[in-house]
Amino acid sequence: MQSIFQRFLSFDRLIGPTLVRFVYYVGAAVIVVFALGVLLMAVFSLAGGNLGAGAMQLLAVPAVAAVALVYWRFLCELFMLAFLAFDRLGEVRDLMRIAAGLDAPSDPNHPEF
Repeated sequence: MQSIFQRFLSFDRLIGPTLVRFVYYVGAAVIVVFALGVLLMAVFSLAGGNLGAGAMQLLAVPAVAAVALVYWRFLCELFMLAFLAFDRLGEVRDLMRIAAGLDAPSDPNHPEF
């Protein structure tokens, strides 16, 4: 098994998908915390006597937070597409080598017949 330092220095495996997942979870947490903060402000607004603004915030915040989460997921998936395309192109390259009869990389999981 390769150490983390060796994986970081080699470009055999990209760390981008892991970073995109990390950024996605951090961004989703920020959206949820922000939505909870605005809901708390809506409760304070209702308690302060501003019923119209408080009621509007209580209705709008869940909808806006849901749309923001979906949009954030969409943006992170766009970044993931680049990394997935890179992985798929590597598979295509290996299959083209096999089809051309060139030296193919050995797969330890491939059964020998």
